[in-house]
Amino acid sequence: MRKLLIAVLLLLAAPLLAAPSQMASIATEAQFDALARTSPGGRYASFAQVMFVIDRAAKGGPELHFVNSKQYEYHIDFVQRTYLSTQSVEALLDANYSKDNRRFIFGSIVHYQSLRRYGVEFWEGDVLTREILTQTMVQLQRNFPASLGFKANSEQQIALAAAVPGLAVIDQNDVYASRSELVLNAGSATGRLRIIPKLDDDVLLAPSDIVVLGEAPLRLSPVAGIITNEFSTPLAHVNLLAKSWKVPNGYVRGALNKYAALDGQWVRMVAGDTITVRKATPKEIAATQKVQSKRKVRIARSDLTFRALPALGQLRAVDAVRVGSKAANLGEIVVQWKPERDDFVVPAGFAIPFAWYQDFLRLNGLDRKITALLADPKMRSDGKYRRQQLAALRGSFDSGQLPAGLGAALAQQRSTAIGEGGVFVRSSTNSEDLPGFNGAGLYSSVPNVTDQAGLEAAVKVVWASVWNDGAYAAREAAGIDHRSVMAGVLVQKGMNSESSGVMITENPFDPGEWGTVFINAKRGLGIRVVEGRRVAEQLLFRPDPESIQVLTRSTDDAMLSFDEAGGVREVAIEPGRMVLTDARAKRLARVGRRIAIIFGNKPQDIEWLIIGETIYIVQSRPYLRGN
Repeated sequence: MRKLLIAVLLLLAAPLLAAPSQMASIATEAQFDALARTSPGGRYASFAQVMFVIDRAAKGGPELHFVNSKQYEYHIDFVQRTYLSTQSVEALLDANYSKDNRRFIFGSIVHYQSLRRYGVEFWEGDVLTREILTQTMVQLQRNFPASLGFKANSEQQIALAAAVPGLAVIDQNDVYASRSELVLNAGSATGRLRIIPKLDDDVLLAPSDIVVLGEAPLRLSPVAGIITNEFSTPLAHVNLLAKSWKVPNGYVRGALNKYAALDGQWVRMVAGDTITVRKATPKEIAATQKVQSKRKVRIARSDLTFRALPALGQLRAVDAVRVGSKAANLGEIVVQWKPERDDFVVPAGFAIPFAWYQDFLRLNGLDRKITALLADPKMRSDGKYRRQQLAALRGSFDSGQLPAGLGAALAQQRSTAIGEGGVFVRSSTNSEDLPGFNGAGLYSSVPNVTDQAGLEAAVKVVWASVWNDGAYAAREAAGIDHRSVMAGVLVQKGMNSESSGVMITENPFDPGEWGTVFINAKRGLGIRVVEGRRVAEQLLFRPDPESIQVLTRSTDDAMLSFDEAGGVREVAIEPGRMVLTDARAKRLARVGRRIAIIFGNKPQDIEWLIIGETIYIVQSRPYLRGN
């Protein structure tokens, strides 16, 4: 009876002990924490956030409410449930966002722990006035114990912040990079931990390794898990590889020191809401080694009877077995494109089908060399030996002779399908986009090829790249039969882009957020967008209502541009300058969603570029969500 009485008293007291639904002021960090929520995903991932509402029509003057953000999910929930307003959700949205005469000001105070700062944020679609921003900052600061800065989330808010004298501003790039960790591909793995401050050709990795990397690599052979000590973006090459391999991957600040004591040991890595690494149990090690010993071999399909050089408009997605998915997918887009509806263009081009690659191998005796190489057991056990042998094989491609008639056919089709000017020569294999396998960055491309001799040489470079070390290792890890891999080539009109990048038609931080498009952008040619060495401009488009959230601005201090003599050159630029306006970003996002429809509404990984006011699409492939 006594226990029951105590339980009833505790139940009755619980509402008194809990944090209030709102507070008029916050005097201590503890009070902030009592109201704050921290979400593993979404726009405030890993940051503590307290919503605020300012009622500008209150009888005693503007009234500030710090909202219990654990209790209320949205500002409008609070306004309706506390009877500040009885308007519908639609009416409140329409009357209180982007309106000069709004009654309510909605925003959040966010604690960026690593920066040791508190910031004021508004929804990126909220068009603020100087008066509203100033009133908000003054009233919040009067009722908050720590100094506040304004973090702009849109092009309009960034411009406004620059026009308000004395306003303390928190930079988007600093906030994005301030996370102590960021899960880029969720999952778990057991493997041997390797601490690698700098990855070079002398470092040999095994598929069972979980690597802790000091910097984002341009190339990486398959491993069991990846932790980077250097901040990168979701579309960096190493992150796309992790999704393809279905291995956990993330950023951890200070990872080299944090995990140094586990170097060389078998560990268990879990990347979920957070990243954890601990010593593996004997049972976990045994289970992992058993799985690794079983491997299914996958065959990449091909049709080697087709020898025409079709223009993109003559291809459909089903032609991937003849010319590879890159060329075939672009052909599908061209066929379904309607000028009165679609706000983009696909540059003219044509494809060289697999049959010519096979003819080249046989003509130059490379098929026999490849067979012998694949039978050599040292190719799987000695990484240095493998790299040497593959380099020698690629050299044989360079000195090889093209099949009779191909050179003349290339010249004719280039003239007919493309016309004058430089061309891009790109890979289009039958293995690049097998289910669960992402070929991004594995094969070589040659930009701005200006003459016939250069075109013929570039075709051989692309063919040879099937035997790049990274491509070979990736196929080994995925269980793809190397003999079945065929190289098609996409020859496309060279576009000297003013800005370019990659977009995916979902939110990589929160895949469940409907209609979102994630955009990476850099100035100039897009060759470096996925390298991950410098932060790209990162934007999130949300559709209802349309808005653009600025995550980061590009930190590049140089861009790539066409060289008049052929190839590319580097041009110095001012870092931190905006790459895309909101209007252009919204246009891009609509284009991305249109292309996703063409491919059955499956998330797409799309390469784009802009010249003047024209958007060009140069690739679309399925986006891998990972685990």
